[in-house]
Amino acid sequence: MKVCVHCFNDLELRQFIKVNSSGNGTCDYCSNGIDSELLEVGELLDFFAEFINIFKLDSTGKPLVELIQSDWNLISGEIECNDILSDILLTLNLTLKPIDKVSYIDEIIECISYWEELKDKIKWEKRFLTNINIIEGLNWKLILKKTFVWSKFEPLFRGRLHYRENQKEFGLEDMGCPNKISVPAGRANPQGIPYLYLSKNIDTVFYEVRATYLDDVSIGTFKVKDGKEIILVDFNEDASVFSKVDAIVEYAKSMLLKRSISMDLSKPIRRYDSEIEYIPTQFICEYIRYISDASGIIFNSSLHNGGKNIVLFDQEKIECVKVELHRVTRVEINGSKL
Repeated sequence: MKVCVHCFNDLELRQFIKVNSSGNGTCDYCSNGIDSELLEVGELLDFFAEFINIFKLDSTGKPLVELIQSDWNLISGEIECNDILSDILLTLNLTLKPIDKVSYIDEIIECISYWEELKDKIKWEKRFLTNINIIEGLNWKLILKKTFVWSKFEPLFRGRLHYRENQKEFGLEDMGCPNKISVPAGRANPQGIPYLYLSKNIDTVFYEVRATYLDDVSIGTFKVKDGKEIILVDFNEDASVFSKVDAIVEYAKSMLLKRSISMDLSKPIRRYDSEIEYIPTQFICEYIRYISDASGIIFNSSLHNGGKNIVLFDQEKIECVKVELHRVTRVEINGSKL
């Protein structure tokens, strides 16, 4: 049986198929592979043998095919995932089936469960002097190991809604951090400690400020100041799982832990939320400031699919270089029954 590049979303795996292809033809698994690079599915056995080992049978878990699709986005579709996994599991002489319910192995669950335990502790038991063992158990090496320097040539954006008709765009000096006396608590910042919330592109800004139809929005463009350096802790794990086959358990722990924290960081603040819900992510940011030289963090936007948000702990390394007035001309809202 032969797979093609269209069977997979993982870019490294797709590249592996292209480089090692035995020729073009019709894929045995997906309808898109009519004249595509093909590879015998057996060539992927080494990878899948390691990958499957991060799961264990668990009657309370999710079907293997569902968990792989939801957490790893490895295979292009659920049908393809089921068919490819069926053949691979059979070839590996495993009794596991794609529909069997599984969870992650204990080592991975223990790693990511520290975050949930820490959240409960600092919300409901000890807030300022919490158990140091729980803090260390969160495995900060996994959280802090992925950092990068933001390019001084790449702009960042921040928006402010207008609340009066025919209001001119805000000035450069109005686009920075709010005044510390009036700044409310946010997902990243405690009350009275202003952080600068930015986005990687303008489209994300409209979502983040909750703009609606015909709203006017001042959008400031920010650049890194000359001679300054912005180091960001990255809560996004975008690396290929295929490329991490030699250290797949460590990568799984890092990816799933960061994803859990990132989801809490990007969770929209609803009008009826208690500020207690913000405390765990505020704690994460404060602790990162304390133990690292990072200038801020970057994480996925939950309001704009594909958008990236950046939080800077202070604004001394960045400046607003221009402000432009935008008007929202289209809004789409979808809902689902609860």
